[in-house]
Amino acid sequence: MRLETIFDYNPTERELIDIRFDSLSLCLKFGINIKESITLELYKKLVSQQNAYYDLAVLFEFRNDPVKANEYWDKLPKEYKINGLGYDDKKCFLM
Repeated sequence: MRLETIFDYNPTERELIDIRFDSLSLCLKFGINIKESITLELYKKLVSQQNAYYDLAVLFEFRNDPVKANEYWDKLPKEYKINGLGYDDKKCFLM
């Protein structure tokens, strides 16, 4: 099954910053700790479809498209939209 990600929707550099597409945020959002900089290939290798749906929902919120954002929020537990993913208390170290 093909992983649907934010990159299917051509995010701008600004949007990548807004949705926090970086190694530290990957740990804070999804509990995935990596040493290297995040790339498209590494992202696709490490995240689950559920993780990717979260980023898609956030991307469409930043694009002010609540209908499209809700398509992805609806694929996730309701708590994610309200409270985030819950990894904020995990220790994330960049080495």
